[in-house]
Amino acid sequence: MKKAFTFIPIICILFLVACGGDDTSNADDSYDQLTLYTPMPEENAEAYVNKFEEDTGIEVNYTRLSTGEILSKLKAEEGSSDASIWFAGPSDSFIEADEEGFLEEYDSDNLENLDKIDENAKAEDANWLPIYQGPIAFASNEEWLEENGVEAPTSWEDLLKPEFENNIMLAHPGASGTGYQFVSTLVQIMGEEEAFDYLKEFDKNVKQWTKGGSANAQFIGIGEVGTGLAFAQDLLPLIEEGYPLKITYPEDGVSVAVEGAAKIKGGPEQEKENAKKFMNWINSVEGQNVYAATGYYHLPVISDAEIPEGAPDLSELNVADTDNIWASEHRDDIVDKFERQIVAGEEASDE
Repeated sequence: MKKAFTFIPIICILFLVACGGDDTSNADDSYDQLTLYTPMPEENAEAYVNKFEEDTGIEVNYTRLSTGEILSKLKAEEGSSDASIWFAGPSDSFIEADEEGFLEEYDSDNLENLDKIDENAKAEDANWLPIYQGPIAFASNEEWLEENGVEAPTSWEDLLKPEFENNIMLAHPGASGTGYQFVSTLVQIMGEEEAFDYLKEFDKNVKQWTKGGSANAQFIGIGEVGTGLAFAQDLLPLIEEGYPLKITYPEDGVSVAVEGAAKIKGGPEQEKENAKKFMNWINSVEGQNVYAATGYYHLPVISDAEIPEGAPDLSELNVADTDNIWASEHRDDIVDKFERQIVAGEEASDE
């Protein structure tokens, strides 16, 4: 069907422009869109997006990318981004992005719970905001364990056992925050030389280094491999869905990631007010309670928020003593060494 066009005399158009062309003071208030990047699995991202839309009336458009892909995209966009918000991802990646100047300062005056963030999650003098915590767990396929007469791993050393040969899946540290959290934790608790000796042995048991950390959980759940590593919050929903996954934690040091959110410098101008509202919302009790209310297992970072039923209690785990700032500062060197010494010639894949 053809569109009908109405002729408006040029003088009328000029009159309308003269009267209203400069009135942009309310443009941000009336704009109801927000664009974000996130490495979250779609079902998790949808929970937060839907609740934010319900609470604010702002429509969210998001693109799912791995943490490494988001960093690469921000570098490529050179200060003129398609998105206003980076939502979720390990803190070391936000620290790196902040140091590179990719993040815009948030309005701390409007964050009602900034002073209630857990001490171990706080980010001092940073342009990103801690939003939740989560431990990396060992995930094993229970059917595979039973068929092969293998016990689920409970230490880092267990992953080197010959029975796991070609039966471990993990995200590549250069492409995923999950993978880098694993490698940087080993370097910090073992020392660099010992950690890389460990990784050389570990790599012999790895069937595939993937691009995204959350993909591992599903591959393990369907029996593609016997075991692997993923964040607990990505594993627990799959168990509810019926995947035969068994979760265990390394007794010799559990890696816990603090994840963040930030305003992207150079994001769409018309979305600035909505980006500010998102940062305020994710720091609110309402935003933090999404974890418990929707059945996802992210651990909130503010004391007044609800802890999801069934989520791991960090006080019952031997949490590794690691430094996220150190991890960020050494990221390029560690990833480069990993690619040269551990997986030279290989590429991360989700195939």
